[in-house]
Amino acid sequence: MIRFLCRTSWWLLLLLWVSSWAIASDTPSPPDGFLTVEGVSVDWAHSSAVGPPSEKLASLVESTLKDLRQWLGSRSTRRPLVLLVSTSAGLNNALEHYQGEGVPEWVPAVALTRKSIIIIDSHYLVRHPIGGGATVTHELAHLVLEEAGGPLPRWVHEGLAQSAAHQRPDPSTSRALTMLARGDSLVPITELDQYLPRTHGRASLLYAEALSFIDWTRRNFEPGLHARILARCKEGSHWHQGFELETGLTIEEATRDWITELADRDVFLGLILDLILSWNGLALLVIIAFVVQIMRRRSRLRQMEEEERWHSQRYPTSDGQNRTDSGEDIV
Repeated sequence: MIRFLCRTSWWLLLLLWVSSWAIASDTPSPPDGFLTVEGVSVDWAHSSAVGPPSEKLASLVESTLKDLRQWLGSRSTRRPLVLLVSTSAGLNNALEHYQGEGVPEWVPAVALTRKSIIIIDSHYLVRHPIGGGATVTHELAHLVLEEAGGPLPRWVHEGLAQSAAHQRPDPSTSRALTMLARGDSLVPITELDQYLPRTHGRASLLYAEALSFIDWTRRNFEPGLHARILARCKEGSHWHQGFELETGLTIEEATRDWITELADRDVFLGLILDLILSWNGLALLVIIAFVVQIMRRRSRLRQMEEEERWHSQRYPTSDGQNRTDSGEDIV
């Protein structure tokens, strides 16, 4: 009996070890031909056309992943897989391997949240060192959001990912957002997912709206708010339910407060600058310059006509006709 219990306990320990190993290594394997590199908290894979991650990139990913997990309250020990590919074609080939949808050429990186995989065009990182770092942070945020909260509204994903990566909209888009807020024409936050397309370029205002609301919550509530909301989502609550439980505000009440603050922003000088920098503004400046030139020419012509009507001596003084000399030439 004792021997049976000992054997049973050993089998249980073995099963626990196998299950824990499976949980930690349930990320799908990279495509054939990819070389793998083991990092501290992530695994890397790169094609033969791309070298292993640089020390700077590896450090950025490790530190960013740690910070994001701390901020968003993820306790996951899963090791994400970061694939480095070359060009958009390589990125789409990797997506096809994981049965994902293809993306346009301008997309530099994709996060497969359920699989805990990020695919990055390494050429983009080389060409855009600053923007590339923000892109890496953005995609890692998508993975951590999945870890911490499970399935979430897409606008929450995009708003928090942009906020984490400090990806701010251009001033013109921000001013357009403010004008829409003043006209009560913004898409309701809870309906953003119905309008948000998969491509950033087609929805810059919608992405900016999601970011603006998330940034408003970060300014007006304590730092641990989103981690607590995500924990409630992990337990089965919807995001807006978790938000209401943690803030005491319904999503509709919070939206009204955010829109009020957004609409109060000063945009007058910015709109003038937009007009000047636009093609219509340049055309207007050309017209204004043309009119000013015509006015200057007419003023000069009137001055010349007045001078011709004035029968002065050959050598007038600076303050009018010389009335003292005899009009003879001075040699």
